[in-house]
Amino acid sequence: MIKPRFLPQKCQTISQSALFIFLIINSFALILCLKLQLKQVERIILDIKEGPAQNYIDALYNTFGGQRTPGVYTIKNAALEIYLTVHQLYKDIELIVVEAKSNKVLVVNRIVDNDPDYIHINIFKEGQLTQRYSERQEHVEVGTSKGLFAHNGLFPLVAEFPADCKFRSIGLKFRKEALMALLPESKPTYDVAFGSGDPIAYRTILSKEIERITDDIFYFREIEFGKRSLVIARGIEALTAIWFMAKNNVEAEELQGLHIDDYKRLLKIKDRLTQDFSQRITIEEIAANFGVSTSKLKRDFKTLYDCSIYQFYTHAKMDEAYRRLKTGDYSVMEVGYDLGYQNLSKFSAMFKKVKGLSPKDVLKIRS
Repeated sequence: MIKPRFLPQKCQTISQSALFIFLIINSFALILCLKLQLKQVERIILDIKEGPAQNYIDALYNTFGGQRTPGVYTIKNAALEIYLTVHQLYKDIELIVVEAKSNKVLVVNRIVDNDPDYIHINIFKEGQLTQRYSERQEHVEVGTSKGLFAHNGLFPLVAEFPADCKFRSIGLKFRKEALMALLPESKPTYDVAFGSGDPIAYRTILSKEIERITDDIFYFREIEFGKRSLVIARGIEALTAIWFMAKNNVEAEELQGLHIDDYKRLLKIKDRLTQDFSQRITIEEIAANFGVSTSKLKRDFKTLYDCSIYQFYTHAKMDEAYRRLKTGDYSVMEVGYDLGYQNLSKFSAMFKKVKGLSPKDVLKIRS
């Protein structure tokens, strides 16, 4: 007869402790997984086919409800605020003025209209967004700065707007023949910028004049008397100023467009930069890896993101540091070392320079 064997009391205690620790770890992992899933769910998806501004109003109304009248869409509740107005500047030339804020990430899929002669100009006045080529599914939360982004109807985009961040923009949509009728002097510049009929986009910072004009548009939209005529007048003035700026850039050989291949390459480079924040980067190595010259890489990156690669990478690291610190799950030391800083003083100094507060202040806010 085989006698049953029992573990010594000490071994039983160790086994029970190990089991207890195992259960705690698994419970923590489950909670973390649920949190991540919850964060992933907290997104609003909006599909819009590029084209006339009415496409935007219809897509917003069909997705969110709200109120729509000719040229106006509004919704205001605890989760979402949008105020969009459309103004006809000329036949087939529209001005769109938008103010929005969502308590969730808003993802806007812009579906191409396959019309190379339908031009879309977006002027970002306030807030942040991420734009990416629609065939790329990776999400990177580093926003672009204020500026002007122009593209034709062959350039598919996905725009992501952060949660709890007010966003203001002005859009101009027009057909080539309409622009030629209103502003015939723009034809030589248009032919250089969009005449090839290829998918292409341009990004540039706003001139002081365009900043002033577009500020006026938001101001006049709220006044009681003459709002429509004053907004339209400023809209035509903004369109003229944009093409005058483009004309000067063409003459100075400074109009740098991004073709689809350039854009896709930059998004791959952006993904590479944000996949590992502990890496040391060099422009020469990145250029060699992606088969492009350093001068073109610098120029294209500046065109799209309005900053150098090093500036972008530093700001991306500080954005990641802020997100980690805000969770309360990481210490300043852990975040600094994880992001490749050997000296925590340098990490704290750079964080404060970019974010305007110290890493410890973020932890205090969290607590």
